[in-house]
Amino acid sequence: MNPMLLLVQKLSCDAEEQIFSEVSLAIEKPEAYFEKFEDRLDERGIDSPIEQLALISLVDALLDQDLAYEIDWKETGLYICDVVDELLDRKKMECVSWEEFEDGEFDELPTSEFLNEVSKKLKEKGISLACLDIESDCYVLITVSSSDIDEIKKLAQEAGFRIQDSF
Repeated sequence: MNPMLLLVQKLSCDAEEQIFSEVSLAIEKPEAYFEKFEDRLDERGIDSPIEQLALISLVDALLDQDLAYEIDWKETGLYICDVVDELLDRKKMECVSWEEFEDGEFDELPTSEFLNEVSKKLKEKGISLACLDIESDCYVLITVSSSDIDEIKKLAQEAGFRIQDSF
């Protein structure tokens, strides 16, 4: 099976049918996908089918199902913790206490360093915070079981893009 479609199975939780349908359309009929989701793609500055259309379809479908969250490269602090909480809740993963992040010590960290600190905290619970690399100035964050992260990164590489779990 296509590695992108295998990724759909790994990342789509209870929305596999919907996400599979969108990503399959982007792979098999890029023109039809573009026409169907022209408004969504226009928001990304995409005005015709592109080589990375399957990746963008995966990202947008995950975002629509609240299984991913896109943050600006300059976000920091408790906002990121709130985003991660939403991702954990959506996938019914164990909650995390962010108490140690509330004292201000982490407030001045650049986004990448803050994400690494959040990632360390999640790893204590067997959860990996990862980012789908869409070669943009944002982070498309997902949460997955730490036991699945290596396979997910490998599938992404086979599909022609990166999923990273260090920032």
